[in-house]
Amino acid sequence: MEAIRLVNLNKVIKKHPILKDINLSLGKGKIYGFFGRNGSGKTMLFRAISGLIKPTSGEVYVFGKKLGEDISFPESLGIIIESVGFWPQFTGFENLKILASIKSKISDEQITESLSLT
Repeated sequence: MEAIRLVNLNKVIKKHPILKDINLSLGKGKIYGFFGRNGSGKTMLFRAISGLIKPTSGEVYVFGKKLGEDISFPESLGIIIESVGFWPQFTGFENLKILASIKSKISDEQITESLSLT
């Protein structure tokens, strides 16, 4: 199933193209990593996907809903922009449990299982 779809996404700031004709499809339940040099547009791309900025043109769909039309922000999207902010006084499990408690959708067993994958 397609979780995120970008169609001809463009972002221009002060006459400078930041994103140009981005077409992308990301599947549900997958983990993706994006690599690129500083200034290549990764952060701006993630901000557009998460609804934090409005594209100059193009479309962003999250789980089939169009951002800016059907929804303002994705309802259920896990995304880390820039750097991870974990609390050093807690264990990895405790940090993940705090994050999981936001929507109460993930059990302790699922957290433990995820940690065992590393």
